[in-house]
Amino acid sequence: MAPLESVMRRWFMWPLRGIVRRAFGLDGVSNLTYADLHYNPPYTPDEVLRMETEEARALGFDGVQLAITDHDEISGNIELRERRPADAHRLALGEELSLRFDGHLLHFGITGFPAERAAETHASLQSASRAGKLDDVFELLQATRCLVVLNHPLIPWTPNRDSDVIAQRLLQRYGHAIDALEYNGMRGREENDRVLELARHVNKPVVGGGDSHLLLASSIVCGSGADSYASFVDEVKSGHAVPLIKPDYFAPMRWKLFLRVLHFMVHYREIAHFRGEPVAKMLERRTVLLDPVGKLANAFLSLTSSLGLAR
Repeated sequence: MAPLESVMRRWFMWPLRGIVRRAFGLDGVSNLTYADLHYNPPYTPDEVLRMETEEARALGFDGVQLAITDHDEISGNIELRERRPADAHRLALGEELSLRFDGHLLHFGITGFPAERAAETHASLQSASRAGKLDDVFELLQATRCLVVLNHPLIPWTPNRDSDVIAQRLLQRYGHAIDALEYNGMRGREENDRVLELARHVNKPVVGGGDSHLLLASSIVCGSGADSYASFVDEVKSGHAVPLIKPDYFAPMRWKLFLRVLHFMVHYREIAHFRGEPVAKMLERRTVLLDPVGKLANAFLSLTSSLGLAR
């Protein structure tokens, strides 16, 4: 939750600093930095699999081939496969790898790690990425034959930088090792349409990616007849991909994020940690302002769900 640091420095947040500290049980902490405050995803890997499987069946598909690509982390994937060995063929190991190119932050969906070398591959990629050794990163990816997708390639992460130009430079240099571009479920239609144009220009397929920071199953997936994730990887590498855009993609993004914030308020005690210690433990036998607010938020979420407005 490091971004909270800059938010709390704004003048209009000064009156709320004490309330926020008490809400997380941090009112007695000196030299506080919100970078030490973390929260787990709202759902476990098993819950994500259940949600996506149910949604795939509702769309008329027999099942789901699932790759959970946490930011620079693979533990959730590994735990899920260990608990469900019978489903291992449809549960890919991978991560969303962060790289900097020309001073610009880029994210790559890397899936299909060899199971016997997943931890080693992850460590090697992270080491090369942190050192800025992009040549080594893409050489390693080619050697492992992972599926490499340039995620949300046109996000303007860096002010006053042309994301289109940077993406094209990257693809000119490393396009031989990048299999596809992503049509992203949390980016607007105009930006995603530009991704389609870029994909046509560089002759790359486009896959659907949920970028699921929200509360429901992915709003964009890939349709496929593959009976294993490995077969799906082969499809995309051969240039064949079918993004499937669901109606909830077109719901206002601000509404979706608003519901996500309310969900955090409801469950923050269970999912937030400070320096490895659960906030629930720090707030044991204490009531703070966020508790009654959370109850109101929970009632509102229940109402939106009953009215079919949850997105």
